[in-house]
Amino acid sequence: MIFRKYLYKSLLIILTLWLFTPAQAQKSTSTSSPVCGYFCNPPLPYKPIKLDILFIGNSFSIDTSSALPTILSSMGISTVNIYVLYKGGCSMKEHYENLKSGKKVYEFYQYNYHGETKLEKATSIRDVIRRYPYDIVIFQQYSLESGDYPTYEPYLSKLLQAYKIMTISPRTTFAFNQTWAYSSKHKNIRVYKSQANMYEHICESTKRMKEYSGIDIIIPCGTAVQNARSAESLVTANEFTRDNQHIDLYMGRYLLGCTFFESIIAPCLGRNIRDDLSIYGKSGTSNQVNNSNRRILQNCARLAVANNYEVSEFVNE
Repeated sequence: MIFRKYLYKSLLIILTLWLFTPAQAQKSTSTSSPVCGYFCNPPLPYKPIKLDILFIGNSFSIDTSSALPTILSSMGISTVNIYVLYKGGCSMKEHYENLKSGKKVYEFYQYNYHGETKLEKATSIRDVIRRYPYDIVIFQQYSLESGDYPTYEPYLSKLLQAYKIMTISPRTTFAFNQTWAYSSKHKNIRVYKSQANMYEHICESTKRMKEYSGIDIIIPCGTAVQNARSAESLVTANEFTRDNQHIDLYMGRYLLGCTFFESIIAPCLGRNIRDDLSIYGKSGTSNQVNNSNRRILQNCARLAVANNYEVSEFVNE
């Protein structure tokens, strides 16, 4: 009888530990290292009647978007509008502070089938958020801080929260533009010691951003540029930059446009960047996009979308 009594008590203790200890351990782990985002990011819209995309960024956002009108026109896509909220060198911290203050310190651009249009010379982030029911909103960090993850937070989380209460859109998908490493000749490359190290830090910061924020759609421009830099047939004077920082005007901007298209537009519309036959840039220039280099630039973008954080071994295929 006594043996049976202790047996029951032992079984009860084992059952209690089995039921409750895992939950307590999970709670402890999540407190010390957050692994879930602020929200569950909706998937990209599929086959929408029209597609409105907002970039909250800076000059790197202009570089990423500039070739898209040529690509959209070449492919006969007239239902996509990309809007860029631009302030040079603007970081997430600055975007957050400008949102709080309501300062009209941004220029506002539109890119579509018809070309580039400057919509506003001076507007605020609040006004732009409330202007259209955007389907997709893209965030981006200031390039020099892109490899320094502590500069992302808490500003990105606050921008997400603010957007959700200010938007007029019933449904928005969030994405993130991964910037590229500077040319090895840039004076500020010393902050990261080398171009390769800057690229690695950008990738690590993007991974942490994705894990913590819940923004799971990446436009891997940084990896696309590193792919192109490693392609034997794609050589430029300043490693795909025009000033050791901003992207080259023709091959570089086209490469970024392809990366944007494959990451965002292609999944929505069911299209493929390989259908694009654009000639982009001035005739006779060494960095014009034409029949001799277009496909490999497209491949550099597609390979980056296939693997966001690693230079591909297939860029020369």
